[in-house]
Amino acid sequence: MSKNIVITYDLHPPSGVEANGLSSSKTHEFTVTPEGTGASQYYDALRQSVVQAKATLGEELSAWKDAVGTTELTKEPKKPKEEDEDEDEEDETNE
Repeated sequence: MSKNIVITYDLHPPSGVEANGLSSSKTHEFTVTPEGTGASQYYDALRQSVVQAKATLGEELSAWKDAVGTTELTKEPKKPKEEDEDEDEEDETNE
């Protein structure tokens, strides 16, 4: 059984994004420390470590999301909606 949860991320934000002290690469290690030797105690400790990992990553990645803002929206052009609607209307008229 594993005694640690290790999570590493390496983000590549768009150029021009102000990091404001955020690190784009980070590794976290969360220790799984069961109170006993049984499987139940191990899985309780594992669950607690996963919750802690989720909270930590959620905070950090939310900070990056806020820093990037809407910059990502201009990265790839979206398909115009009109084409999808025209195809749907043609399908309905052919039936």
